[in-house]
Amino acid sequence: MHASPAADLSHWKAEGARPILYPGYDLLLVHDGQHISMIANIQAQSCKDAILSDPANSSPMSEADKDLIDGLVAHTGEKATAIARRAGLTPSTLTRPQNNPVKHRLSTPTLEKLQSAVPDYPGWSSYVAAKPRSNAKVLAFEGDNLDQPEENLPVWGSGLGAERMFEGEAVEQTDLNTGAQLDYVRRPAILKGKKGAYALHVQGSSMHPALPEGELVVACRDMPLSMGDNVVVYLRDGDQDDGERARAVLVKELVRRSASYVELRQYDPRIDFRVAMSEVLRIDRILTRREMVS
Repeated sequence: MHASPAADLSHWKAEGARPILYPGYDLLLVHDGQHISMIANIQAQSCKDAILSDPANSSPMSEADKDLIDGLVAHTGEKATAIARRAGLTPSTLTRPQNNPVKHRLSTPTLEKLQSAVPDYPGWSSYVAAKPRSNAKVLAFEGDNLDQPEENLPVWGSGLGAERMFEGEAVEQTDLNTGAQLDYVRRPAILKGKKGAYALHVQGSSMHPALPEGELVVACRDMPLSMGDNVVVYLRDGDQDDGERARAVLVKELVRRSASYVELRQYDPRIDFRVAMSEVLRIDRILTRREMVS
């Protein structure tokens, strides 16, 4: 691959080469049939517009994306914006590639959501057939290990559970279903390489205002615990956890821990209570907001 410091489109077109601009990046690749030349720092908007407006640079898959959206609109009788909302996408996800297929492409996650939303669309098979086969090979660049990608974290299903009595106090519980993955969220940097991390939505108001109802929190097992940490305490219920059903947990603040008990706190109503360690399966730490964005 050859590199050039500037973009001289007239030169490349005179040589019969085809420029390909990668939207969103100041990067231009020019293929002349024998070599691929890379031109970086394409700052002039007129240069980008000239490339994007050239019909010769419209890829078959860009047109296939537009045809797919048009086909879904015809099949459902709905506008592209309505189909996007049905699939859980923002309206512009479909309107941009529909209006400018050269510049905007449909991503694989977007296509998966569309196919789930409109599974009976007969054009799916022809769209898949239109996708070009890839002979690309994975190159070992410096950085994260390509063999162990940093996957997103599952968001487990949760609901407000029945109150449970501890030391004569009725304490709010959460039902957590580790077999129901509702969504996925970005893995915070602090959890790189760590197993046993997940996310859940806070249920109930017992931890307000520290953890308001509905807030998405990330927790991880086998992390060091300190007094004052917010935690997810897994309670024993006499059965083996099969990972496919709801189980009771306590989302509380850790006050104290000993060999025989763990002392927890909730805020609304304010209650400090102890749970015997014989009733505790494990304790996972909830990340702070600072750790979430680090």
